[in-house]
Amino acid sequence: MASEIVFPLLGLSKGKGRIIKWFKSEGDRVERREIIAKIETEKVETELESPASGILRKILVPENVEIETLTVIAVITQEDEELPEKYVTQKSTVEATATIPSSTKGKESGNLETKSSRQNIIAAPLVRKLAKEHSVDLSLISGSGPGGRITKEDVINASKQEVPATAQPVEEKDEHQVRTEPLSLMRNTIARRMVESFETPHFYLTMEIDAQRLREVREDLLQLINDKIGINVTITDIIVMASAKAIEDNPLINCSYDNGKVNYFNQANIGLVTAVEGGLVVPVIFNASKKSIIEIVKIRDDLVRKARERRLTSEEMRNSTFTISNLGMFGIDWFSAILQPPEAAILAVGRIAERAVARNGQLVARPTLILTLTIDHRVLDGKIGAEYLQSLKHYLENPVSML
Repeated sequence: MASEIVFPLLGLSKGKGRIIKWFKSEGDRVERREIIAKIETEKVETELESPASGILRKILVPENVEIETLTVIAVITQEDEELPEKYVTQKSTVEATATIPSSTKGKESGNLETKSSRQNIIAAPLVRKLAKEHSVDLSLISGSGPGGRITKEDVINASKQEVPATAQPVEEKDEHQVRTEPLSLMRNTIARRMVESFETPHFYLTMEIDAQRLREVREDLLQLINDKIGINVTITDIIVMASAKAIEDNPLINCSYDNGKVNYFNQANIGLVTAVEGGLVVPVIFNASKKSIIEIVKIRDDLVRKARERRLTSEEMRNSTFTISNLGMFGIDWFSAILQPPEAAILAVGRIAERAVARNGQLVARPTLILTLTIDHRVLDGKIGAEYLQSLKHYLENPVSML
Protein backbone atom coordinates (compact mmCIF):
# COMPACT_ATOMS: atom_id res chain seq x y z
CA MET A 1 0.00 0.00 0.00
CA ALA A 2 1.32 3.46 -0.91
CA SER A 3 2.57 5.66 1.94
CA GLU A 4 2.50 9.44 1.88
CA ILE A 5 5.42 11.44 3.26
CA VAL A 6 3.99 14.47 5.00
CA PHE A 7 5.93 17.60 5.94
CA PRO A 8 5.89 17.37 9.76
CA LEU A 9 3.98 19.64 12.11
CA LEU A 10 6.27 21.12 14.78
CA GLY A 11 4.07 22.61 17.45
CA LEU A 12 0.35 22.78 18.02
CA SER A 13 -0.61 24.76 14.94
CA LYS A 14 0.18 24.69 11.23
CA GLY A 15 3.04 26.72 9.86
CA LYS A 16 5.43 26.87 6.93
CA GLY A 17 8.61 25.08 5.96
CA ARG A 18 10.85 24.00 3.12
CA ILE A 19 13.00 21.07 2.04
CA ILE A 20 16.65 22.07 2.18
CA LYS A 21 18.01 18.87 0.63
CA TRP A 22 16.60 15.60 -0.65
CA PHE A 23 19.01 12.76 0.14
CA LYS A 24 17.07 10.35 -2.08
CA SER A 25 15.87 10.52 -5.67
CA GLU A 26 12.76 9.16 -7.35
CA GLY A 27 13.12 5.40 -7.82
CA ASP A 28 15.51 4.94 -4.88
CA ARG A 29 14.91 2.25 -2.27
CA VAL A 30 14.27 3.66 1.24
CA GLU A 31 13.93 1.97 4.60
CA ARG A 32 11.60 2.92 7.43
CA ARG A 33 13.19 5.55 9.73
CA GLU A 34 15.97 6.18 7.19
CA ILE A 35 16.95 9.84 6.84
CA ILE A 36 15.68 10.96 3.43
CA ALA A 37 15.79 14.77 3.59
CA LYS A 38 16.93 17.79 5.55
CA ILE A 39 14.14 20.24 6.22
CA GLU A 40 13.67 23.68 7.73
CA THR A 41 10.53 24.62 9.57
CA GLU A 42 9.60 27.92 11.12
CA LYS A 43 11.22 26.68 14.33
CA VAL A 44 14.24 24.60 13.48
CA GLU A 45 16.28 22.69 10.92
CA THR A 46 15.97 18.94 11.31
CA GLU A 47 16.19 15.64 9.47
CA LEU A 48 13.17 13.89 8.00
CA GLU A 49 12.77 10.13 8.40
CA SER A 50 10.95 7.84 5.99
CA PRO A 51 7.64 6.65 7.45
CA ALA A 52 7.82 3.32 5.59
CA SER A 53 10.06 1.01 3.58
CA GLY A 54 9.71 0.81 -0.19
CA ILE A 55 10.46 2.75 -3.37
CA LEU A 56 10.47 6.56 -3.34
CA ARG A 57 8.10 6.61 -6.27
CA LYS A 58 7.39 10.31 -6.61
CA ILE A 59 8.72 13.57 -5.13
CA LEU A 60 5.96 16.15 -5.14
CA VAL A 61 7.84 19.11 -3.62
CA PRO A 62 11.36 20.09 -4.72
CA GLU A 63 14.05 21.75 -2.64
CA ASN A 64 13.78 25.36 -1.46
CA VAL A 65 10.04 25.80 -2.04
CA GLU A 66 8.04 27.23 0.88
CA ILE A 67 5.05 25.06 1.74
CA GLU A 68 2.51 24.56 4.51
CA THR A 69 3.25 21.95 7.14
CA LEU A 70 1.24 18.73 6.76
CA THR A 71 1.64 19.00 2.96
CA VAL A 72 2.22 15.67 1.19
CA ILE A 73 5.74 16.00 -0.24
CA ALA A 74 6.42 12.52 -1.63
CA VAL A 75 4.95 9.04 -2.09
CA ILE A 76 6.44 5.64 -1.27
CA THR A 77 5.14 2.44 -2.88
CA GLN A 78 6.15 -1.20 -2.83
CA GLU A 79 8.34 -2.44 -5.69
CA ASP A 80 5.48 -4.11 -7.59
CA GLU A 81 2.90 -1.45 -6.75
CA GLU A 82 1.56 1.19 -9.13
CA LEU A 83 1.53 4.83 -8.15
CA PRO A 84 -1.98 5.86 -7.01
CA GLU A 85 -3.94 7.57 -9.78
CA LYS A 86 -4.25 10.88 -7.96
CA TYR A 87 -0.45 11.28 -8.05
CA VAL A 88 0.10 10.11 -11.63
CA THR A 89 -0.90 13.43 -13.16
CA GLN A 90 0.39 15.61 -10.35
CA LYS A 91 3.52 17.50 -11.35
CA SER A 92 6.69 16.84 -9.37
CA THR A 93 7.70 20.47 -9.19
CA VAL A 94 6.07 23.67 -8.07
CA GLU A 95 5.78 25.95 -11.07
CA ALA A 96 5.91 29.69 -10.61
CA THR A 97 3.96 31.90 -12.98
CA ALA A 98 6.33 34.43 -14.48
CA THR A 99 5.09 37.97 -14.18
CA ILE A 100 6.67 41.24 -15.14
CA PRO A 101 6.63 43.76 -12.29
CA SER A 102 4.93 47.00 -13.12
CA SER A 103 8.20 48.88 -12.81
CA THR A 104 9.82 46.53 -15.33
CA LYS A 105 6.90 46.84 -17.70
CA GLY A 106 7.21 50.58 -17.53
CA LYS A 107 10.88 50.36 -18.39
CA GLU A 108 10.17 48.10 -21.34
CA SER A 109 7.50 50.41 -22.74
CA GLY A 110 9.80 53.34 -22.15
CA ASN A 111 12.52 51.64 -24.17
CA LEU A 112 10.12 51.04 -27.03
CA GLU A 113 9.13 54.66 -27.03
CA THR A 114 12.75 55.73 -27.01
CA LYS A 115 13.56 53.52 -29.94
CA SER A 116 10.59 54.93 -31.81
CA SER A 117 11.55 58.48 -31.07
CA ARG A 118 15.16 57.83 -32.08
CA GLN A 119 13.94 56.62 -35.45
CA ASN A 120 12.27 60.07 -36.04
CA ILE A 121 15.28 62.20 -35.08
CA ILE A 122 16.08 64.80 -37.71
CA ALA A 123 19.59 66.16 -37.24
CA ALA A 124 22.57 66.85 -39.44
CA PRO A 125 25.76 64.76 -39.01
CA LEU A 126 27.59 67.71 -37.45
CA VAL A 127 24.74 68.19 -34.94
CA ARG A 128 24.85 64.50 -34.02
CA LYS A 129 28.62 64.75 -33.52
CA LEU A 130 28.18 67.80 -31.30
CA ALA A 131 25.52 66.00 -29.26
CA LYS A 132 27.86 63.06 -28.73
CA GLU A 133 30.67 65.36 -27.58
CA HIS A 134 28.37 67.00 -25.01
CA SER A 135 26.69 63.73 -23.93
CA VAL A 136 23.29 64.96 -25.04
CA ASP A 137 20.55 62.46 -25.93
CA LEU A 138 18.95 63.75 -29.13
CA SER A 139 15.81 61.69 -28.54
CA LEU A 140 14.97 63.92 -25.58
CA ILE A 141 15.23 67.21 -27.53
CA SER A 142 12.40 68.93 -29.38
CA GLY A 143 13.98 70.38 -32.48
CA SER A 144 13.41 74.09 -33.16
CA GLY A 145 14.29 73.88 -36.86
CA PRO A 146 11.94 73.29 -39.83
CA GLY A 147 9.97 70.07 -39.51
CA GLY A 148 11.35 69.47 -36.00
CA ARG A 149 14.96 69.40 -37.11
CA ILE A 150 17.42 69.60 -34.20
CA THR A 151 19.84 72.47 -34.55
CA LYS A 152 23.29 73.15 -33.13
CA GLU A 153 21.74 75.73 -30.79
CA ASP A 154 19.27 73.10 -29.46
CA VAL A 155 22.18 70.83 -28.52
CA ILE A 156 24.18 73.65 -26.90
CA ASN A 157 21.14 74.76 -24.86
CA ALA A 158 20.52 71.19 -23.72
CA SER A 159 24.14 70.79 -22.66
CA LYS A 160 23.87 73.92 -20.47
CA GLN A 161 21.05 72.49 -18.40
CA GLU A 162 21.89 71.54 -14.79
CA VAL A 163 21.24 67.86 -15.52
CA PRO A 164 22.35 66.70 -18.98
CA ALA A 165 19.69 65.00 -21.03
CA THR A 166 21.60 61.72 -21.03
CA ALA A 167 22.76 61.84 -17.43
CA GLN A 168 21.87 58.70 -15.50
CA PRO A 169 20.78 59.02 -11.88
CA VAL A 170 23.74 58.44 -9.62
CA GLU A 171 23.09 56.61 -6.38
CA GLU A 172 24.21 58.82 -3.53
CA LYS A 173 26.56 57.14 -1.10
CA ASP A 174 25.13 57.15 2.39
CA GLU A 175 27.48 56.59 5.30
CA HIS A 176 24.54 55.00 7.14
CA GLN A 177 23.32 52.62 4.45
CA VAL A 178 20.96 49.88 5.64
CA ARG A 179 21.60 46.22 4.90
CA THR A 180 18.27 44.50 4.27
CA GLU A 181 17.72 40.75 4.51
CA PRO A 182 14.50 38.74 4.36
CA LEU A 183 13.34 37.18 7.62
CA SER A 184 14.07 33.48 7.99
CA LEU A 185 11.18 31.04 8.43
CA MET A 186 12.05 30.83 12.13
CA ARG A 187 12.14 34.62 12.59
CA ASN A 188 8.89 34.99 10.64
CA THR A 189 7.26 32.50 12.98
CA ILE A 190 8.55 34.29 16.06
CA ALA A 191 7.19 37.57 14.70
CA ARG A 192 3.79 36.07 13.93
CA ARG A 193 3.51 34.24 17.26
CA MET A 194 4.49 37.34 19.22
CA VAL A 195 1.68 39.28 17.54
CA GLU A 196 -0.72 36.43 18.31
CA SER A 197 0.52 36.30 21.90
CA PHE A 198 -0.14 39.98 22.53
CA GLU A 199 -3.78 39.45 21.66
CA THR A 200 -3.87 37.59 25.00
CA PRO A 201 -4.39 39.75 28.13
CA HIS A 202 -1.07 39.43 29.96
CA PHE A 203 -0.86 39.81 33.74
CA TYR A 204 2.49 39.99 35.57
CA LEU A 205 3.56 39.03 39.10
CA THR A 206 7.10 39.53 40.43
CA MET A 207 8.72 38.00 43.51
CA GLU A 208 12.23 38.22 44.96
CA ILE A 209 13.59 35.13 46.68
CA ASP A 210 16.60 34.47 48.90
CA ALA A 211 18.99 32.43 46.74
CA GLN A 212 21.59 31.57 49.40
CA ARG A 213 20.51 27.92 49.84
CA LEU A 214 19.91 27.58 46.09
CA ARG A 215 23.52 28.53 45.44
CA GLU A 216 24.84 26.25 48.19
CA VAL A 217 22.84 23.21 47.07
CA ARG A 218 23.91 23.72 43.47
CA GLU A 219 27.55 23.75 44.62
CA ASP A 220 26.98 20.60 46.69
CA LEU A 221 25.42 18.81 43.70
CA LEU A 222 27.94 20.01 41.14
CA GLN A 223 30.72 17.51 41.79
CA LEU A 224 28.36 14.71 42.80
CA ILE A 225 26.34 14.79 39.58
CA ASN A 226 29.37 15.44 37.40
CA ASP A 227 31.04 12.34 38.83
CA LYS A 228 27.94 10.27 38.00
CA ILE A 229 27.05 11.47 34.49
CA GLY A 230 29.80 13.90 33.45
CA ILE A 231 27.45 16.90 33.20
CA ASN A 232 27.34 20.03 35.38
CA VAL A 233 24.09 20.79 37.15
CA THR A 234 22.85 24.35 36.55
CA ILE A 235 20.60 26.74 38.41
CA THR A 236 18.11 26.24 35.56
CA ASP A 237 17.95 22.51 36.32
CA ILE A 238 16.95 23.16 39.92
CA ILE A 239 14.43 25.81 38.83
CA VAL A 240 12.88 23.29 36.40
CA MET A 241 12.42 20.79 39.23
CA ALA A 242 11.05 23.45 41.60
CA SER A 243 8.67 24.81 38.95
CA ALA A 244 7.29 21.35 38.27
CA LYS A 245 6.85 20.63 42.01
CA ALA A 246 5.05 23.96 42.42
CA ILE A 247 2.73 23.00 39.54
CA GLU A 248 1.86 19.81 41.42
CA ASP A 249 0.93 21.96 44.42
CA ASN A 250 -1.02 24.41 42.23
CA PRO A 251 -2.49 22.40 39.33
CA LEU A 252 -4.77 25.24 38.19
CA ILE A 253 -1.73 27.08 36.82
CA ASN A 254 -1.12 24.21 34.38
CA CYS A 255 -3.76 25.06 31.79
CA SER A 256 -4.57 26.78 28.50
CA TYR A 257 -7.41 28.83 27.03
CA ASP A 258 -9.30 27.03 24.26
CA ASN A 259 -11.98 29.02 22.46
CA GLY A 260 -14.27 29.65 25.42
CA LYS A 261 -13.04 26.59 27.36
CA VAL A 262 -10.07 25.87 29.61
CA ASN A 263 -7.87 22.78 29.27
CA TYR A 264 -6.19 21.48 32.45
CA PHE A 265 -3.12 19.31 31.91
CA ASN A 266 -2.38 16.21 33.98
CA GLN A 267 1.39 16.48 33.86
CA ALA A 268 3.94 19.28 34.01
CA ASN A 269 5.74 19.47 30.65
CA ILE A 270 8.31 22.23 31.08
CA GLY A 271 9.47 24.12 27.98
CA LEU A 272 12.89 25.79 28.06
CA VAL A 273 13.38 28.86 25.86
CA THR A 274 16.70 28.23 24.12
CA ALA A 275 18.59 30.70 21.96
CA VAL A 276 19.88 29.33 18.66
CA GLU A 277 21.38 31.02 15.64
CA GLY A 278 18.64 33.09 14.04
CA GLY A 279 16.03 32.81 16.78
CA LEU A 280 14.57 30.77 19.62
CA VAL A 281 13.29 27.24 20.12
CA VAL A 282 11.50 25.67 23.08
CA PRO A 283 12.46 22.03 23.74
CA VAL A 284 10.39 20.25 26.39
CA ILE A 285 11.16 18.23 29.52
CA PHE A 286 8.12 15.97 29.82
CA ASN A 287 6.52 15.05 33.14
CA ALA A 288 9.24 17.00 34.95
CA SER A 289 7.66 16.69 38.42
CA LYS A 290 8.24 12.92 38.32
CA LYS A 291 11.91 13.13 37.37
CA SER A 292 14.98 13.20 39.59
CA ILE A 293 17.48 16.03 39.41
CA ILE A 294 19.93 13.76 37.56
CA GLU A 295 17.29 12.91 34.95
CA ILE A 296 16.49 16.60 34.47
CA VAL A 297 20.18 17.47 34.08
CA LYS A 298 20.70 14.76 31.45
CA ILE A 299 17.57 15.67 29.48
CA ARG A 300 18.25 19.42 29.61
CA ASP A 301 21.85 18.97 28.45
CA ASP A 302 20.78 16.73 25.56
CA LEU A 303 17.97 19.05 24.44
CA VAL A 304 20.07 22.21 24.53
CA ARG A 305 22.91 20.55 22.62
CA LYS A 306 20.52 19.24 19.96
CA ALA A 307 18.83 22.65 19.73
CA ARG A 308 22.11 24.41 19.02
CA GLU A 309 23.02 21.77 16.44
CA ARG A 310 19.55 22.17 14.87
CA ARG A 311 18.76 18.49 15.45
CA LEU A 312 15.61 18.69 17.60
CA THR A 313 12.71 16.52 16.49
CA SER A 314 9.09 17.62 16.36
CA GLU A 315 8.26 15.43 19.37
CA GLU A 316 10.89 17.24 21.46
CA MET A 317 9.25 20.63 20.87
CA ARG A 318 5.57 19.81 21.24
CA ASN A 319 3.02 19.75 24.06
CA SER A 320 4.75 21.92 26.64
CA THR A 321 2.31 23.14 29.32
CA PHE A 322 4.50 25.68 31.14
CA THR A 323 7.62 27.54 29.94
CA ILE A 324 10.73 28.93 31.61
CA SER A 325 12.85 31.70 30.09
CA ASN A 326 16.16 32.32 31.89
CA LEU A 327 18.27 35.35 30.99
CA GLY A 328 20.21 35.42 34.25
CA MET A 329 23.35 34.08 32.57
CA PHE A 330 23.38 37.27 30.45
CA GLY A 331 23.38 39.54 33.51
CA ILE A 332 19.69 40.48 33.29
CA ASP A 333 18.24 41.32 36.71
CA TRP A 334 14.58 40.84 35.82
CA PHE A 335 12.26 40.93 32.82
CA SER A 336 8.73 40.05 31.73
CA ALA A 337 8.37 37.14 29.32
CA ILE A 338 5.73 36.90 26.60
CA LEU A 339 3.26 34.02 26.76
CA GLN A 340 3.74 31.13 24.37
CA PRO A 341 0.24 30.27 23.12
CA PRO A 342 -1.68 28.22 24.02
CA GLU A 343 0.06 28.03 27.42
CA ALA A 344 -1.37 30.17 30.20
CA ALA A 345 1.87 30.84 32.10
CA ILE A 346 5.57 31.52 31.55
CA LEU A 347 8.27 32.15 34.16
CA ALA A 348 11.00 34.75 33.57
CA VAL A 349 14.21 34.17 35.56
CA GLY A 350 16.80 36.87 36.19
CA ARG A 351 20.31 36.61 37.62
CA ILE A 352 21.33 35.78 41.16
CA ALA A 353 22.94 38.96 42.51
CA GLU A 354 24.02 40.40 45.83
CA ARG A 355 21.31 42.84 46.93
CA ALA A 356 20.55 44.79 50.07
CA VAL A 357 17.87 43.07 52.15
CA ALA A 358 16.55 43.58 55.67
CA ARG A 359 17.64 40.98 58.24
CA ASN A 360 16.87 41.46 61.95
CA GLY A 361 16.36 45.17 61.49
CA GLN A 362 19.57 45.67 59.52
CA LEU A 363 20.46 45.92 55.86
CA VAL A 364 22.72 43.11 54.74
CA ALA A 365 23.94 41.86 51.38
CA ARG A 366 22.29 38.59 50.33
CA PRO A 367 22.15 36.72 47.01
CA THR A 368 18.64 37.11 45.68
CA LEU A 369 16.81 36.03 42.55
CA ILE A 370 13.94 37.92 40.90
CA LEU A 371 11.22 35.87 39.22
CA THR A 372 8.39 37.25 37.08
CA LEU A 373 5.38 35.10 36.26
CA THR A 374 3.29 36.04 33.22
CA ILE A 375 -0.23 34.59 33.13
CA ASP A 376 -3.14 34.56 30.71
CA HIS A 377 -5.76 36.65 32.53
CA ARG A 378 -8.59 34.96 30.63
CA VAL A 379 -8.14 31.74 32.60
CA LEU A 380 -5.88 32.69 35.52
CA ASP A 381 -6.16 35.36 38.20
CA GLY A 382 -3.56 37.06 40.36
CA LYS A 383 -4.38 34.87 43.38
CA ILE A 384 -3.61 31.65 41.48
CA GLY A 385 -0.37 33.13 40.17
CA ALA A 386 0.64 34.41 43.61
CA GLU A 387 0.01 31.04 45.23
CA TYR A 388 2.11 29.37 42.58
CA LEU A 389 5.00 31.80 43.21
CA GLN A 390 4.73 31.16 46.97
CA SER A 391 5.19 27.44 46.38
CA LEU A 392 8.07 28.08 43.99
CA LYS A 393 9.70 30.39 46.55
CA HIS A 394 9.46 27.67 49.18
CA TYR A 395 11.19 25.07 46.99
CA LEU A 396 13.95 27.40 45.80
CA GLU A 397 14.71 28.70 49.28
CA ASN A 398 14.61 25.13 50.64
CA PRO A 399 15.81 23.01 47.69
CA VAL A 400 16.73 20.02 49.88
CA SER A 401 13.03 19.54 50.60
CA MET A 402 12.41 18.44 47.01
CA LEU A 403 15.71 16.63 46.43
